Amino acid sequence: MTLGLRIAQTEELADAEVAAISALCADAFEEPWGGAWEKVGPGVHVYIPDAGGVLAHALIVDRGLYLGHEPDLALDAGYVEWVATRQELRGQGHGTTVMREIGRIIRDEYALGALATGSHAFYGRLGWETWRGPTSVRMPDGQRVRSASEDGDVMILRTPRTPEPLDTNGPIAVDWRADEPW
Repeated sequence: MTLGLRIAQTEELADAEVAAISALCADAFEEPWGGAWEKVGPGVHVYIPDAGGVLAHALIVDRGLYLGHEPDLALDAGYVEWVATRQELRGQGHGTTVMREIGRIIRDEYALGALATGSHAFYGRLGWETWRGPTSVRMPDGQRVRSASEDGDVMILRTPRTPEPLDTNGPIAVDWRADEPW
């Protein structure tokens, strides 16, 4: 693990750390951050703190992913959220450091990693692959609803537990959640 890199469950974060991560994400995503914690649920935070707050951050949350046409067979996935680096420090390797540790945790603990992004080059050089097949959201009643606006934005990270063969041109679905399912 890199010196200065911290790993903590959401419930282990001090109020000051929550505030610093929230400020970083609000700035990076240029949107208000109130209520964001409740949207994705608890998880594992990987971040680099410094005297001025947080340099870079990413979060892994537990999600079920459904591959192919199996309606009820979910893989346990480490879903990555809130990847952010302080604007004035971008391009200096902080985000890469955080995401390398995220990748290690996912490979050790999950059947698959997943995220939705428009930054394919960044994640691609870290081993993530673009899912080329159609995306859907699995509703609480089991029905799948197409999420065509996410097609081409989902990326996956294979792990030693990823089932093979894996058809990245096939359908993929994620369990529903409010606001941003993917």
